[in-house]
Amino acid sequence: MHGEPINFGFLLTWATFAAALLAAAAFLLEGRGDARFARPARILYAAQALGLLAMGAWLMRLFVTHDFRYAYVASYSARNMDFKYVFSSFWGGQEGTFLMWAIFSTLLSSLLLRSRNRIVPTALFFAQWAPIFLLLILTVQSPFRLLAVAAADGVGLNPLLQDPWMTIHPPTLFFGYSSLIVPFALAMATLVHADERAWLKLAPPFVLLSTVVLGLGFTMGGLWAYKVLGWGGFWGWDPVENASLVPWLFNVALLHGLLVQRATGALARTTLFLGITSYLFVLYGSFLTRSGVLADFSVHSFVDLGLSGFLLAFLGFFLVTGYGAWALRSGALARPGAQLGGASREFALWLGMLVFSLMGLLTMAGTSAPLLSRLFGPAGNVAVDYYDKVNTPLGLLVCLLVAIGPLARWRQESPHGLLRAAAPALAAGVAAAMAAGFAGMRDPLDILLIFGAVFAMLSNFSVLLKASRRGLPYAAGYVSHFGFSIMLLGVLVYSTFGEERQVALPRGATVEALGMKLRYDGVRKQPNGKDQHSVFVEGGGRHYEARPILWFSEFNQATMRNPHVERFWNHDVYLAPIELKSGEAALPSVTLAHGQSGEAGGLGLTFRTFERRGTMGDPKGFSILAVVAVGDGPDAPVVKPMLTIMPYGLTRTPVDLPGGGTLTLTNADPNGGTAELAVNVPGAPPQADVLAVEVSTKPFIGLVWIGLAILLFGAGLGIRRRLALSGREESAAPAIPVRVAAAP
Repeated sequence: MHGEPINFGFLLTWATFAAALLAAAAFLLEGRGDARFARPARILYAAQALGLLAMGAWLMRLFVTHDFRYAYVASYSARNMDFKYVFSSFWGGQEGTFLMWAIFSTLLSSLLLRSRNRIVPTALFFAQWAPIFLLLILTVQSPFRLLAVAAADGVGLNPLLQDPWMTIHPPTLFFGYSSLIVPFALAMATLVHADERAWLKLAPPFVLLSTVVLGLGFTMGGLWAYKVLGWGGFWGWDPVENASLVPWLFNVALLHGLLVQRATGALARTTLFLGITSYLFVLYGSFLTRSGVLADFSVHSFVDLGLSGFLLAFLGFFLVTGYGAWALRSGALARPGAQLGGASREFALWLGMLVFSLMGLLTMAGTSAPLLSRLFGPAGNVAVDYYDKVNTPLGLLVCLLVAIGPLARWRQESPHGLLRAAAPALAAGVAAAMAAGFAGMRDPLDILLIFGAVFAMLSNFSVLLKASRRGLPYAAGYVSHFGFSIMLLGVLVYSTFGEERQVALPRGATVEALGMKLRYDGVRKQPNGKDQHSVFVEGGGRHYEARPILWFSEFNQATMRNPHVERFWNHDVYLAPIELKSGEAALPSVTLAHGQSGEAGGLGLTFRTFERRGTMGDPKGFSILAVVAVGDGPDAPVVKPMLTIMPYGLTRTPVDLPGGGTLTLTNADPNGGTAELAVNVPGAPPQADVLAVEVSTKPFIGLVWIGLAILLFGAGLGIRRRLALSGREESAAPAIPVRVAAAP
């Protein structure tokens, strides 16, 4: 086929799939106590890892060499793309992301081999389920499928994805998703061996890793949305965004549950349940994203490739075996005598765990609306404000718990002592809330959130200073809480006190808006077709040229808009283009129906009918001509201004009028039978182009990014501390005995 007797990609896929199946069987037998399979299991696992890496390298080679014999390469790359975006084409479609998922799952699970713990072989058996299912899908929907006839060039990558952030955001996010297979596998192995000590020793570093990497992925995605999409925000509660967020929320709940379990011995069954649930929501989110059920409700969802059955089977298998094992085996780990004090640190952490889980459930309920509503009628979606309504009160509760928890003591109830410790931060929170109200914040919940954020920020900062005397890694959790508080303050301030206004900017004229002077100076043509519009701005003590981008994408068959973001130390100025109205749009105009007469610029016009040339979708263009009589009477001269629809946009061709001047067909509705006509009157001064923009201010939005960075830095410190301990158990609370039972 095409001079290639064997499809090397297919061969690699099947060989790697066989190695994964055999490695899983060997790990299962080793986990049951047969040491003879320890070496074969590791050899087969290494073969699986090398096979997956070879598949990835081979696919990347096909992209780099522009081998358009392959359907996947032709669908997501083109010869004129920059190399960094050819590189990004690897994960441009479903097949590439499945391969990336399998690679990351295998490499991350291999880290368990560093431990000699007896549950590791069993955990690796369960971890093998993910790459096995993914490789099975890749045997059906392969990135190595050949076309019947090789393409001369590829379709290319969606222009919205041709951004530097998108070269690292998707793999970072998938690395985070893949990392959640390890807590799942450890939870299943713990249930098999009833070894709580192994769970507490092995799970926390991976849970922390998932928290950091997924959080980093969200941050990158938010920066990309803010910088590229032009709607002025970074999180829009899109169903696919939510499907990514929910596993992270359950993982954070698991992290807090593990802290309680390590300190008190309680919540063993709960943490195992959360370890299983976090990964199940990865699979459920993948099903929603890739099955096509969200196609009408999300700009991020993949095209349905007919894999819904496989994805549903993938999810169903993990759900039945995961929850089935938990239901049958978790009772052996129950600790009836474990207590959670009412004003203790473990009680605050337990409540936090519940709140994060509830946020995840309610968010996923809204995300699943298009699927659930099909059971009762046409598919529908919840309004965006649903997420604000359900999560804002829970966010306030999180703030209070983040503030109180670090001040409470392990396994001690002292409400009066807790109140004394909290008093300074509590007073500062009240003062901040009052200041926000005086400054113009009117929403009661937002004012309460200001109180909670400042309360949490200062209480954690005070504990952070004390804990860091032993070394900054000992203050890891407080650093993350401090960052969360700063991030929340940034969101509240910029969303409440930010201003926005839509402005029309005639070329060459100066317009004032939001205390700034703006002057549109025309288009700066770019070789790639992404034309920049030059807007000179004066304000905030700075003169600068903003260059928002407005261009027609042949790939999307739509106008693309990229904003200009000007950053100041205390705010951003966000200038998003809306549309460019050419000079004729400002000319005298009239809209006429078939046979109707009217007047524009003192000239009588009668619209008779439309004529068409070509067919819609023709690369050479499809033209609509308006047949217009100029003046009165049956002998009035007839002219035919034309509007041509090209793959890259619209072209208007004016016609000369008998008495001088021109007539332009500015808009046409063939179905409704109406034409909009503009008259350029002889001797009239030429009209200027008008750029419509939305200009807005984002006060202290930098706090959002700073807070997120501190939050993730704190989680990274937690990983460092766990690695430095080299597996030794350490806690602020006294050590407790944990139950270890024999394997069945």
